[in-house]
Amino acid sequence: MSWGKSLRRICARPSRRRGIVAVQVGVALVMIAGFAALTIDVGAMYNAKADLQRTADAAALAAASKLSDYTNPTASPQDLARAEALKYTNRNNVFGQENEEMTLDTADVEFGRAVYNEGSGSYDFVPNDSFPDAVRVRVRMNEQSSNRALTLYFARVFGRETKDLEAEAIAMMVPRDIAIVADMSGSHTDDSELAHYNSMAEGSGVNLFDVWDNFPGGVGDIDSSWNGDEFSVRGGGPSPQMAGPAWGAMKDLGFGNTTVGPNYQPSYDLGLVRLPQYQDWSNTKIETYLANQGYIPEEIDVIMSSAHDGDGAWDERVAVALGLAKWNSGIPGGLWEQQGLSPSQAGNGNDWIGGSEITWQETFGDRTMNQSAAIWQDYINNYMSKTWTQMYHANSDFRYRFGIKTFINYLMERRPRHSETPEFANTPTQPMQAVKDAVGQLVDTITGLETDDHLSLEAYDTGAYHEVNLTEDYESVRTRMNEMQAAHYDVWTNMGGGILRAREELTGPRARGTARKVMILLTDGNANVSANGVTGDNNGGRAYAEAQAAQAVSDGIRIFSVSVGVAADVDLMDLIAGMGSGTHFHAEGAIDTYSAQLEAIFQSLGGARPVELIR
Repeated sequence: MSWGKSLRRICARPSRRRGIVAVQVGVALVMIAGFAALTIDVGAMYNAKADLQRTADAAALAAASKLSDYTNPTASPQDLARAEALKYTNRNNVFGQENEEMTLDTADVEFGRAVYNEGSGSYDFVPNDSFPDAVRVRVRMNEQSSNRALTLYFARVFGRETKDLEAEAIAMMVPRDIAIVADMSGSHTDDSELAHYNSMAEGSGVNLFDVWDNFPGGVGDIDSSWNGDEFSVRGGGPSPQMAGPAWGAMKDLGFGNTTVGPNYQPSYDLGLVRLPQYQDWSNTKIETYLANQGYIPEEIDVIMSSAHDGDGAWDERVAVALGLAKWNSGIPGGLWEQQGLSPSQAGNGNDWIGGSEITWQETFGDRTMNQSAAIWQDYINNYMSKTWTQMYHANSDFRYRFGIKTFINYLMERRPRHSETPEFANTPTQPMQAVKDAVGQLVDTITGLETDDHLSLEAYDTGAYHEVNLTEDYESVRTRMNEMQAAHYDVWTNMGGGILRAREELTGPRARGTARKVMILLTDGNANVSANGVTGDNNGGRAYAEAQAAQAVSDGIRIFSVSVGVAADVDLMDLIAGMGSGTHFHAEGAIDTYSAQLEAIFQSLGGARPVELIR
């Protein structure tokens, strides 16, 4: 080979290589551009799909939260839910339509029931427009919807300009296991007791009359002809007793003033008679009552005289003057002779009413005469003559004033427990009755919504008690609540123990794994029983309640607290609700006011169901 030919070959090789590389680069650029176009369009679809799902999720949750709202008289829960879904869809931006408002068509919101599938361990959506507890929302971007399809960028090169996308979400109102934790302490009669009449709102008063009016053993309701001194039987003659029960001379005295508020004065109340110790009595009503019973003037003079009060005769003469007991005096021609007693069955005929000379004659409720006598003696000796009572501290003029008012008040202050005076379970002592009505409203609300909630009832006073197991028989909770009364077992406020009982039920074998755990804690006072059972310990009681609430939160329980009245520890209830990711509700004011507030609160709690996505 010649030198010239070799040189030409060597010089020609780089030119050919450059041409090959140029072709390869051109092909690679086309491929890179294609991948870039694919990546951009796929990324746009991915972002838009994610935004659609986020929008559907938000719309479904918002809609489900409205399914329990039956408080709007102009719109059904379904209407409210559909509007809420649309509102949240409008608020969310979707990639590719940033400048356009996303919307929903009517068919995009569907209502149904969430039915638990034991096989899958999850909930299935079953369309049902009657009392729905779940909602399915579809957010669509296509030509068949009000939203346009997603515009593509580089896919146009291949003849594809748009992409149809949609997302679906299903949200349900989650069933709840709800423990109602009710304060049953003695303070739940405060707004019915004379001790608190001065603190009532102007124009209102303690509802002591209502308590008596509903006390078992009465004869009906009074009518408008009551004139402040006696009642008038409908269609008949005069009668002093037309509502609750009365005993002895109290039947003649009647109830007296029905309104006991800030302007009330015991000394002007015709339903009360003052029978002081160590004083002679001058009272025409009592003297007339005794004469009508058959006592002769000589006997009446002894009954009205304080000559032997220093010898212990005062309580016997009060019992006789009130007609609770009969005096077999032994005085010639006296009542004892008219009733056919022999001298051996009567007293010694002197001017001293001895304990052995009286016979108790008025029973209280279905108690025996001996049981009744013990109550009358306690009322006279250990209550009406004392200065330590709450009633006395409200107004010292209540001392020695006997009548229906002070006797019913004595029962609330001294004998409030169910074992002592079970009749109170059937009376509207306040705020106990307001709490009962509020729990009834909760039952009505949950029943009306046809939920899958379960309820339990826990109670606390000095102790803490599990009353009703978690159940879907809501009426059993209402029934047991109505059977109970303030100070049902005792008088103190063991809030920590009540929370503990609720924790045990909500984490125990009757609790459902699929249900949210909710505690509704009620009180009208202050926690005052410590963890080791010391009563009257406000600091210890508060610490015990806080500790149990903290443990409930760690158990996954949400706590709503409800307080009523100015005496409630609202700071503690605020703290507990905050710890439990719940809400504290407070009601106070006149009885009618806080009763209405409590019912509204419990209606709200009944419908305040948590929601979650199930798909």
